[in-house]
Amino acid sequence: MKQQISEEQATILKYRLSCKALPKTFDVLDRSFDDLDQYLLCQQKVIDEDIRTTITNRRSKTIGQFKLDMMAIHISTAGATARGHAKIAKEEKEKLLLLLSSENAGAAANVISAIQARQENIIKRHRRSTATKTITASHIDDMNSLLPSSAIIEVATPFTNKQILFLTRGSKYVPKCQSQFGSGGAIEDIIEREYLRMSPIIRDCLTANCVSASDERAKIFFISLKNLLTQLYTAKLPCQLFRRAQQEYLLTKTIKHQLYSTFNHIVLRRTDKSKVFHLGSKNDYQQKAIMNMRKTCAYEEVINEKCPLADNISPIGTPLRPIISSMNGPTTGASHFLDRLLRPVFDRVAKQTTFVNGIDLVCQWENYRDSGHLLASTQFVTFDVSDLYTMIPRNGALEALGRFLVQNSTRGKINNISVDTILKLARLVLDTNYFVYDNKYYRQIKGGAMGSPFTMTLANVYMLEWEQPLIKSQLSQGELYGRYIDDVFMTSNMSLDAIHAELDWMNKRDEKNIQITYSVGFQVEFLDVHVENYHGSLITSVFHKPAAEPYVLPYSSDHPRHIHTNIPYQALLRAAQLCSYVYAFDKERLEIEIILLLNGYPPQFIKRHFNRFFRLNRAMQVLTELDPKQYEELHQKLLYLSTRREKMYEKRTSDKNNNEQVYKNDNANKLTKKEWNKKILILPHTFESGPLMEFKREFRKLWTKSYTYKGSLMKDVRLVMTTLCNPSLNDLLVYKKPSRSLLTKMEPLISASSLS
Repeated sequence: MKQQISEEQATILKYRLSCKALPKTFDVLDRSFDDLDQYLLCQQKVIDEDIRTTITNRRSKTIGQFKLDMMAIHISTAGATARGHAKIAKEEKEKLLLLLSSENAGAAANVISAIQARQENIIKRHRRSTATKTITASHIDDMNSLLPSSAIIEVATPFTNKQILFLTRGSKYVPKCQSQFGSGGAIEDIIEREYLRMSPIIRDCLTANCVSASDERAKIFFISLKNLLTQLYTAKLPCQLFRRAQQEYLLTKTIKHQLYSTFNHIVLRRTDKSKVFHLGSKNDYQQKAIMNMRKTCAYEEVINEKCPLADNISPIGTPLRPIISSMNGPTTGASHFLDRLLRPVFDRVAKQTTFVNGIDLVCQWENYRDSGHLLASTQFVTFDVSDLYTMIPRNGALEALGRFLVQNSTRGKINNISVDTILKLARLVLDTNYFVYDNKYYRQIKGGAMGSPFTMTLANVYMLEWEQPLIKSQLSQGELYGRYIDDVFMTSNMSLDAIHAELDWMNKRDEKNIQITYSVGFQVEFLDVHVENYHGSLITSVFHKPAAEPYVLPYSSDHPRHIHTNIPYQALLRAAQLCSYVYAFDKERLEIEIILLLNGYPPQFIKRHFNRFFRLNRAMQVLTELDPKQYEELHQKLLYLSTRREKMYEKRTSDKNNNEQVYKNDNANKLTKKEWNKKILILPHTFESGPLMEFKREFRKLWTKSYTYKGSLMKDVRLVMTTLCNPSLNDLLVYKKPSRSLLTKMEPLISASSLS
């Protein structure tokens, strides 16, 4: 009985989180800071409006986070209480069975059956009671609802509360039924676009299987396909869905209008790490950009009125997008080419001192512990390099690249390309990093562009040469050393003074270009993992950066349902791989559950997919009893499952000859048409809620009727239907491309005739 009461309490609290309706006792937290609001109101003339907005936003987020923490404690307590009662009941049942079985086996069986029947009745009664109470809780109206992940607001905005709440759904959120409101053009144009995307793929498949794509059957099929698209796109939406889609369309439209028409001093951007939106002042962005330029000395303004890229490409009317990331720039192809050519070589050379991700990191830590190197005195050291991409010296980096290529080349060549040619291409990529900012042209004169694929490889090569003394020192002492781009982790059993002396010497080794910030201790955070040396025992858990918002794709986003289905499983998988102890894992499991609840995932949906994870991995006792032994088996089993990224890395670093063959095959595929399996028809279509959700089923019916009859050559063709999504809020609201006039001044300083 007590177990069911505790489970009921936990369930009701989860439903409250799902509908963002907290107990009334939490309201006192909102009223406890009313004096701050009053104070800010009185200081309108003294405190800038943007600063007041920032303070108010931080206050709301702090209160909301405290509420979440308190709810997590209550849910965790109820869950622990339920497990405790279940454990006591299990032990008492075993004692009773042991006692009765020694006297009368038949009586023991009858007693156990009676106990089980009683427990089942109690569970059924409490399930009905819980269902009633959760329905009541879901209708509570709480104005101070929690936000799943808040937008970062540092500027006074004209947005209403509804608009702000809409932005909290994040950059990946896809508004409902966009085709119904002309977001992608007229409905006829959308239908035609969808038809023209599918029909050539189907025709190619028919032709490849020696079936006519223009006979009477094919004509009827394609007419039916067009009619099906027309029927579904023009069908009337259910009233509730229509109202919701209309509301989201109007919110998107008004936000866009306020951002780019009336209030153009506001800048909306997606944050780099947590994928939530950031609303800032245009002046603040400009000041930070100027400060960065002065700090790094990596950029210079191009003083002329023509696009500087005109002198770096042939004089043809190719549309360009010269932004600092170098995406779609004139040397983007060369940058990708160099990255594909050199990254496998670097990965093979630096394999022993490279961390692929947090999971690889935990594997190496546990191997270090199992080899007997982890002592009670072992300290952990982490450091990161400041502004690595922009601070590496251009000539110094090219010289380091040259030495690296010579050491790892075969007769002066890398995959039949000479070292000299590679260095010329590298210099070309570095010398053509132009971008537009604040209606001016700039050229990057130091380091490389952040978005250029080759920049990371070049920075890695430069860092590899810089870190060699530290690597040799660590290897000679049997210590662990590894780097992930500009973040380094190492272990040490030296004294604290010796560690500081070694790191300070490394900091002065290339003082003008490489500056490191380090920390030393028995517990540190690195990548997404928290690691602790607790008296010689290794403890790892998931690390959440304080500045990162806990973002998950909202359940209401217009994505195919399988996308939402995979999120709970993958989150639990990552937690089980990174957490070394069952209690750390259970804490992370609860945090995952709370984040999912706040993002609109139904409690029963979460429960079903959590159970699926433990059932598939045969670890139900971890969920129900927090069994440490079974969790250790689960952790070890999942830890060494290779992720897709790890498989790609392993393929690149397998051996030198294999890398050369992979490179040749990769480039051959880009030059020749890829062979595809004619017995598989992969058909992409745009997913949208409402009538269009029936497209997959209706198309399969049409396909079966037309082409899978007895004796058909298409009978053995497997139909695979993939989904595309409508534009997300990031696509709809964020604009970063410079004005057309800045990109069309393409008159080269050198005439076309002089180039010949």
